[in-house]
Amino acid sequence: MDRYTHFEGLSNEIFFEIFDYLHALEIFTGFTSLNKRISSILQSIPLRILILYDHSRRQVDFISSHLTFHAHQVISINIYDKIRDYTSIIDLLFHRHNFTNLESCVLVANSSITKLENVIKRIKTLNKLVSFCICAPNDYNISTIDRSDLTRIMLMHKSSVHSIELHYRYDYMDMSNYMLIPSNLISLKLYISGSPSTVSVYSILSILRLCQTIRYLGIIVRQNDQIENNNINVSISTPSINENDLPILPHVISFDLEILARCDSRSIGYILRCMPNLMYFYFLLTIEKAAWPFPGELLDGHVWQEMLERYVPHLSKFEFHMAIAKKYPRLNLDIVVNSFEYFVKKYFNWNITIDRWKFYCRPREEFVMLRTFNYRKHKASLCIGIPIIYGGSFATQSTASNNHHLFYSDIEKLIIFITKKIPIVTWSSARFQQIKYLIVEMPIIRSSLWNTLSNIVKFSEMNDNVFAEQSVTYLSHFVQLSNVSQIEFGSTFDISRWKDVQFILQACPNVINLIIGSRLLVLSKLIDNPSLIPIFKQIKMIESITKKNYFHSNFASKLVQRFPSLIHIELQDLF
Repeated sequence: MDRYTHFEGLSNEIFFEIFDYLHALEIFTGFTSLNKRISSILQSIPLRILILYDHSRRQVDFISSHLTFHAHQVISINIYDKIRDYTSIIDLLFHRHNFTNLESCVLVANSSITKLENVIKRIKTLNKLVSFCICAPNDYNISTIDRSDLTRIMLMHKSSVHSIELHYRYDYMDMSNYMLIPSNLISLKLYISGSPSTVSVYSILSILRLCQTIRYLGIIVRQNDQIENNNINVSISTPSINENDLPILPHVISFDLEILARCDSRSIGYILRCMPNLMYFYFLLTIEKAAWPFPGELLDGHVWQEMLERYVPHLSKFEFHMAIAKKYPRLNLDIVVNSFEYFVKKYFNWNITIDRWKFYCRPREEFVMLRTFNYRKHKASLCIGIPIIYGGSFATQSTASNNHHLFYSDIEKLIIFITKKIPIVTWSSARFQQIKYLIVEMPIIRSSLWNTLSNIVKFSEMNDNVFAEQSVTYLSHFVQLSNVSQIEFGSTFDISRWKDVQFILQACPNVINLIIGSRLLVLSKLIDNPSLIPIFKQIKMIESITKKNYFHSNFASKLVQRFPSLIHIELQDLF
């Protein structure tokens, strides 16, 4: 005889286990008012609130109505302030409810102005809060007053908190007014930002004086783009420092330092000597302006060897990513790579790669990118993308020359400009093999030049194919095209490049999202091209930029016919 287990027959323990995998909105949507037993269980389970950017105001009001009786059960909050049809969600929920037993709080201030007054009021009373994180993508998301008040309260008031991440830009000029950070705090991440006259890498030292009990430290230092008097070619000023009075943080074992500012080995040395027991050091450096002083010594492995051996002798992990815009002369890649031989021998599976390419529109400037093998596994606070690669000048060197793609296995978006003159490639496999979103730019072929060449040289269809095939072959040396799911043909693509578009699309068999100019999209040589029909059939999203281009009345039906899997289309008008 068959035996059936009914839903009501499950034990309370199983229900607790099920609810532990669900968020509050899912629980209240699926289980409210089923029966008295379930309602009784819902009165005693811990609740986790998750509100993301794609939620609606209706869903927020629904969950808020239930929190009237369940707010005391909430132990975790993860809230986006701006959702798809409303803003100020954070202020709304903290105004309506008092989450007295909250243990973990993650807030994303993604609206134009995120109001934190009610959060600041409530957080003073949250005696069980263990972890607090707030992230503001832009400088204007949180007012200066709210940033100051929240910083002071979190760093000085909350003795129960073990982990704090304040990912909003703040200059921390008032740190001298603070007392020591509470002893329970063991993990701290801060974002120091301001003008070069107020913020530098040395600003970290004033914060370190308060971090006597911290074990895990992460700091971002950023100098704003607005440079005083437009003078960006200034040296790094060293403040007066008493080397015998540096703060000592004996408990720090992990340090994540991310710098978007002028920087040199001396400033980093002062910081590292404050952490004598450091074991894990992650370093990110971005120099955005070639006119800034070039920190050449930071590309010298011997300098790093001397500094780390001297100040952090217990270090067991050293990973970094450096992206530097610099002026000529060109960097000797072999010298740079060879200087880090000490670390290749010291640490297990430690390798380094360096790439270099010229800025297409900036004469006598180049971009240098240096990265260790295992930095890809590190979750940095800042997402630093790779600038547009001008293929004609790309050069690379590594201590693991056959595994370049593994160094950048975390990079999924890339912009490549294929230059007029396609150079000889010295490597065999694609440099970036995990790219999902590829943006391709190519120089525009002026119509007068194209016509002249066509008349004089009498380019044949075969010659067109050869040129396009060369472009695709060259592109394949950078990107594993079979992994690309979204491709964008940039603003430099005009109808003279239609053959390149065809060949590139054919080389990307798994592409499902297409961004392309409208003149190319409606071009008969493309949309009626039999060789592209299999690709068109799998496209699910099209974005097309129109430049005063008017579609023929029958184009809509052709679009539906050519792209039967299409679920999203977006046309942008540029006037």
